[in-house]
Amino acid sequence: MKKINLAISGCLGRMGQQLTKSSKSNNDFKLVALTENKLINKKIAGVKLNLNTDLAFNKTDIINSLPADLSVITADGTRKANYDGALIYASDLEGKITKINLTENFILNSDNILKNVFSTTLFNAQSNSENGRYIYTRPEVTINNDNNLWLYFGTGNTQKLHEQSNKIKNRLYGIKDVNFPNFVAVNPAGDVSKCKTAPNCPGGSDLGWYVNLEKAQKLTAEPTVDADRVYFPVYEPSDSNNKCGIGDAILKAYDTKCGNSVLNVNMGKGVLSKVVKQGDNLYIGLAGEANKNISGFTSKDNLITGKSKAKAATGGVMLESWKENY
Repeated sequence: MKKINLAISGCLGRMGQQLTKSSKSNNDFKLVALTENKLINKKIAGVKLNLNTDLAFNKTDIINSLPADLSVITADGTRKANYDGALIYASDLEGKITKINLTENFILNSDNILKNVFSTTLFNAQSNSENGRYIYTRPEVTINNDNNLWLYFGTGNTQKLHEQSNKIKNRLYGIKDVNFPNFVAVNPAGDVSKCKTAPNCPGGSDLGWYVNLEKAQKLTAEPTVDADRVYFPVYEPSDSNNKCGIGDAILKAYDTKCGNSVLNVNMGKGVLSKVVKQGDNLYIGLAGEANKNISGFTSKDNLITGKSKAKAATGGVMLESWKENY
């Protein structure tokens, strides 16, 4: 029998302690959440205490893993990284963005296991198997002219691109790490309640922006920042009545700091790759058949090319190089 997920509110109270104790000795239950009415930096039975919030009880049914590469930020990549070692941003299938601190005196023991490593969840996409908000790609990272580090990412089950349901609710995101280059534990993690969506731009106290994808659309590759815009390759399944049909390959782009749409082009049938930018040229691969006449782009076989229309004047994005060490 599948274990029943158990969340206990007021876990430090008399009844809460008894329930926690009983759950540890009952194999029918899995303890997934413990909450209290104030922040307490403590773990019980391996579960970290959280505030009494809806997010704390929204535990996913997704079996978690980290299929994407890590975004590793070192002093070799940006002048803002005033530390030794690295800060790492990791995305996982449960829809979380985790920040890992390797800038302090961590220990590598004889078994090559790191100790004294600290991490914090910056953002939670509130993913589950119904809404399909799996993150399969790493965040694109840059520093905008507001001097904040921004992360761009999206969701979508790339293992089941053609899956369709009115419950699939994928999203695209742009969020800030206002603490960079410092490491600060975040509790509770950010979510869309701390973000804005177009036409409303996020303010100084907001975490960032998000876009709701329609028609079971899914992100198919890493985003790409290009000056004042960020590109997202998206797949839209074919009509549900045509289950053997190939879906649409759509290139979307949004303003990096506000999330307003600046591009939405149907490139053809199939799956788009990550957008590669070289100078003012854009290169995109398509596993499928490109449209004959694509507005602002040309195609030859499986390669689509175009010219960047991003604005890099004052107020644009200040891009810095990133070196990734593994």
